[in-house]
Amino acid sequence: MSERLELLIVNGALAGRRFTVPKGGLRLGRATACDIAIPDEELSRNHAMFESNASGALAVLDLASANGTLVNGENIGADACPLKAGDVIDVGTTTIKVVPEGAADAPAPEPTPEPAPASAAPAAGSVDLGLGGAPADGAAAQPAAEDAKKRPPFLNILWIAAVAVFLAAIGVILNLPLGGAARRPARPTAPAAQPARLTSLLYEKVEADAQHIFRYVMTVDETGVLRVVYDDVPGESRHIDKSAKLSDTARARIAAILENAEFRALDDAYAGGGAAEENALKSRRIRFIDGTRVREILVENAFAPEPFDTVCEELETFTRNELGVWALQYSREQLLAMSAEDERIGDAKWEERDVEFGNLYEACQAYREALFYLETVNPKPAGYAALKGRLAEAEKELDARYRRQRADADRSLKLREWEKAKEELRILCDLVPDVNDARHAEANAKLLDVEKRMRAAKKGGR
Repeated sequence: MSERLELLIVNGALAGRRFTVPKGGLRLGRATACDIAIPDEELSRNHAMFESNASGALAVLDLASANGTLVNGENIGADACPLKAGDVIDVGTTTIKVVPEGAADAPAPEPTPEPAPASAAPAAGSVDLGLGGAPADGAAAQPAAEDAKKRPPFLNILWIAAVAVFLAAIGVILNLPLGGAARRPARPTAPAAQPARLTSLLYEKVEADAQHIFRYVMTVDETGVLRVVYDDVPGESRHIDKSAKLSDTARARIAAILENAEFRALDDAYAGGGAAEENALKSRRIRFIDGTRVREILVENAFAPEPFDTVCEELETFTRNELGVWALQYSREQLLAMSAEDERIGDAKWEERDVEFGNLYEACQAYREALFYLETVNPKPAGYAALKGRLAEAEKELDARYRRQRADADRSLKLREWEKAKEELRILCDLVPDVNDARHAEANAKLLDVEKRMRAAKKGGR
């Protein structure tokens, strides 16, 4: 059996944290709903997914992120990348290393010292005043040190004072104004030109024929709200309508996408055959206002210029990551398969909820993930309602267990039974193992306080 692996965060906001990848996988990103949630503007809301198979082998999948996922310095693109011990993953400003489960943290490598140049300065403790040739190597260093030992102490003091006076004189001379002219202040550097602030944006993509209509609309309004509306009918009968308020950084990112010089140089319209002639319509339109500039570019039943394609792809990727609608890149069949796998994991954890404290929480997480995959699938599969029911039952059971366990812990705290309270609080943390969950945070804070009291009591007993 191959060794079990885990993820060690080497640097970044969660440096030092370790994560074991369950069969259901771990999602990493900026969104708080992610299993590994990292507050980093360089990360997409749903950036990457770590997966584990039955034998414990790991792989990482980039979820169409804006900045990509690098393994050992190379962008993995859209395909899942297998991982092995020693691999290094870079996402945003965070570096993650794949290590054997339970392995000690590897110390950072010591930097290799650079060889000293031929004209290197004298070693510390000696000052070359240019009064004589410096030795070609360190041969004269030892005799000089011996001479310093033989000199009386007051001579050493005089020597040091003389050197200090000499260096101060040099400093005064170098700071005198040249030719009596006043020193000119440094010319201030002009601030770099900033792209005009995006006021509004409309990106619309339509594909229609006699049997099928697909429409995708992305908008950013004057208040900075991003909205995407997606319809595919009858086709896979998928419908999405999501929106979110963008940060200033996110709005600047869209403005930067639209600042593409080759895109700006395009004509206003590229038209091929008419919709009636082709009995079909394929249209993409980008209309935006930044500052006082209004620009619209339309491509209809024609091949789009490459800069137009590039901007369209970047806008769609941005929207998927910002709104968490990355499921659009998967077909109905793929989403159903991923949902079924998470449902199977949830059922297994539910059956084993009395074996380990954390199994009930993991069952809830797996059921939520299974429902998440079905969010854009229409019509819903036959077992959709039953899946929602199992999630509700698991959440109710978890809440009841948490309340009972919390009551036991609070009772021990009131009675000052510290050892018992410590054990009860550990169970409470295990019931809700997600450190980003408020229930875990509360129990962990109490546990740290109890351990502090126990240490203090132990010292007092001595």
